[in-house]
Amino acid sequence: MTEQVISENITVQTANEVDPALLRMLDRGIEDVLAGRVLPHKEAMKEIEHIREQRKLSSNKRAAVG
Repeated sequence: MTEQVISENITVQTANEVDPALLRMLDRGIEDVLAGRVLPHKEAMKEIEHIREQRKLSSNKRAAVG
């Protein structure tokens, strides 16, 4: 692993160690912010919690079947 140590508890991964899909999602999010397409914090947190719950339910269903 070729990470750069920034401080004792922070490291930065090289580009080939990061999922390209994650980088695309982050870029899209930054573009949304720059374009003014943002949600109030409370609304965004509700949406995040909803998405996480859906992922947990989906994961539990796969585990029960598999």
